[in-house]
Amino acid sequence: MQQYYDMDIVLPCYNPQADFIAVLDRRFSDLKAAYPDKKLRLIVSNDGSTCNFDPQVQKKLQQTIPGTLIVDNKKNGGKGVAVRAGIAASTAPYTLYTDIDMPYSLESMCQVIDKTFADTDIVIAVRNSSYYSKLKPLRKLMSHGSQLMNRLFLGIKFTDTQGGLKGLSPKARKIMLQTRIKDFLFDTEFIVLAARQKDIHIVNIETNLREEVVMSKMSLAVLVRESLNFFKIATRR
Repeated sequence: MQQYYDMDIVLPCYNPQADFIAVLDRRFSDLKAAYPDKKLRLIVSNDGSTCNFDPQVQKKLQQTIPGTLIVDNKKNGGKGVAVRAGIAASTAPYTLYTDIDMPYSLESMCQVIDKTFADTDIVIAVRNSSYYSKLKPLRKLMSHGSQLMNRLFLGIKFTDTQGGLKGLSPKARKIMLQTRIKDFLFDTEFIVLAARQKDIHIVNIETNLREEVVMSKMSLAVLVRESLNFFKIATRR
């Protein structure tokens, strides 16, 4: 008999830190403690990792956090591919996705989850000043620039589309599975498609990162690739 879960939490995974299981176990335990009457499950979607996610690590992960579902994509396809694969495997009525280290504060996670359980179709974690204070100047400029481009060229009012935490209803999950972008801008494509549907309820929730989170750098190659992806989104009908 298939186990029932109230919410699946999808975590795309690519070459995680060596201690990621201990970190994930601690943070997921805190989250479960906040919802003693709900059944939460992790779905870890491997994006063709070449280190720190071999079969032994996967076995340890499932032993440490029982019930964890692993979607093992053998080839590196991009964050969008990994998130879609994880969401496609979800069987719970509600789905949330974030990064493998669960970088958002417990309070922020709970705010997004509460709003999702309240039958909001899409809950977007909006990045506040604590997030931007952790960014290098170039990445900060790129982040603000992307929001301006979203407003000017995509015509959406939910411009902060790239925050790495979102809650989805069953209707929203179907929209996510219609996205095509393989890399980071799958988030933007998702919000653009959802905003076109009048029966989709979208809300923003201002969130905080954990104090110890260190943001990664973004390479020029990624910037060029995502610029091309933005053009694809802007011209998609």
